[in-house]
Amino acid sequence: MVFKLSAVVGLKLVPALVLTMILTLQVQAQQPAPAFSGTDQLSGKTINLEDYRGKIVFIDFWASWCPPCLLSMPAYDKLRSELETEQFEIIAINVDENTEDGLDFLVDNPVSYPVLADPNGEIGIPYGIRSLPVSFLLDKDGTIVRTYRGYKPGDEAQIKTHITSLVSGLSIND
Repeated sequence: MVFKLSAVVGLKLVPALVLTMILTLQVQAQQPAPAFSGTDQLSGKTINLEDYRGKIVFIDFWASWCPPCLLSMPAYDKLRSELETEQFEIIAINVDENTEDGLDFLVDNPVSYPVLADPNGEIGIPYGIRSLPVSFLLDKDGTIVRTYRGYKPGDEAQIKTHITSLVSGLSIND
C-alpha cells in the first residue's frame, strides 16, 4: 500500500514540477536565441528572426500598459537612427493581449523598426519573459550575448556601447 500511495503522490508532483520548470525557464546569455516569425504591425511584412543572421539584433519585449516600455521605444528608435548601419537591427515584440492597444501607441509614436504582435506569448514564452520591459542583444550568429531587464532613461548609452563593440567584432565588457 505504501508503494501505491507514494506513486499517487509522485504523479501529483509531476505536473507541479513541470510547471515550475516552465516558469523558471529563461534563456541565458551565450545560448542561441529562440526562433520566431510574425507580421510587422506597421508595414505588414513578414519578419523572421532567421533572416537577420549576420546582423547584430536587439529584441525588445514591451506592452502599452508598461510605462518604462513606453519611455524606451522612442529612445531605442533614436538609438537605431544613431547607429544606422546595415549590420544592426531592432525588433520589438508587443505582448499586449489586445493588439490594438499596442497599435494605438505606435500610430501616435511611430518607430523605424519592425514591431510584431505576440498576444498569446508564442514568441515570449521561449524567451522566459517574466517582466517588462526586457530586451535581448544577439550577436551575428544569433546567440544571446546580453539581457537587459527594465528600462530607465540613459540605459541606451550602455546598450549603444555594447552594440558598437559587437559591430566592430569586439566582445562586450562591462
